[in-house]
Amino acid sequence: MNGQHDLLISYGYKANEADELIAVCSAKHDYITRSDSKGIKLTATAAPFMKLKAAHTDFTADSVVIGSGDELDGSTQNSLRAALMQMWPWRKGPFTIFGMDIDAEWRSNLKWDRVIPHITPLEHRHVLDIGSSSGYYMFRMVPHRPAVVIGVEPYINFYCQFNLLKRMAGVENIYTLPLRLEELPVSGKKFNTIFCMGILYHRRSPIDFLKQIKNMLSGKGELILETMILEGEGHFTLTPVDRYAMMQNVYFIPTVPVLLSWLKTAGFAHARCVDVTPTTSHEQRRTQWVNTESLADFLDPCDNRKTIEGYQAPVRAVVVANN
Repeated sequence: MNGQHDLLISYGYKANEADELIAVCSAKHDYITRSDSKGIKLTATAAPFMKLKAAHTDFTADSVVIGSGDELDGSTQNSLRAALMQMWPWRKGPFTIFGMDIDAEWRSNLKWDRVIPHITPLEHRHVLDIGSSSGYYMFRMVPHRPAVVIGVEPYINFYCQFNLLKRMAGVENIYTLPLRLEELPVSGKKFNTIFCMGILYHRRSPIDFLKQIKNMLSGKGELILETMILEGEGHFTLTPVDRYAMMQNVYFIPTVPVLLSWLKTAGFAHARCVDVTPTTSHEQRRTQWVNTESLADFLDPCDNRKTIEGYQAPVRAVVVANN
């Protein structure tokens, strides 16, 4: 516990803030691993492999590589594959784990390639990744030499996936907190870069959410915001009735001008859209590592330009905004 406290102090937290964050995360971790039925099962599934340490890693390629195939015997490799499969769905990827390919639902390397040319270099920066999932983007950040990357991820499957991958990879300066952003204790800690990708449209009050993010940024901090948008140059926002692409928790999908106006209202001084890309089955699709429906199931079978509800099919924009 003292080690965690000192580490948080080194990352810019005050002593009382560090204690509160440790307490909140420890309580949530204990609940996941000791009380939640899914968490108990996932923890038990991962446990036999938590002592594996990869001799080889590579976070520079499209697939995050942790270990090579010749590091494990066939029996251990088969057992690990079965365990990883039981920890599905694997949403973000791809990963190559001791020679085994995890073909995740999203080819997240495509989004990473669209984002990385437009951001301030991450070297020595303190980074927050909101909705960090299994940690794919966090691992991809490691070669860029950030001081620390902290993810927040409330979904138990993804939190457990990350913990196993991090342990096997032996990376020291990336962490995932099993919390929603609003569960983070209030602190004076500031981040140089905040990634928020695929989250905004799930928020009932997007401007308040953006204000919260701004308050967590340093004076010259940068937000990388990726979200669904409505095509067109007008000031329009789609508010889906009941569902959008079979998702119940999609509240607002704005045009880019509206999105930029939200950021201005939230206090960001300089925001610009750097990419707009329709989502296709080349990027998001069902694989053997996903036990749920995927993009093809969400679209009109007669017209893939529309969702099954009749709305515009998903289009995503990347916006970079600074304090």
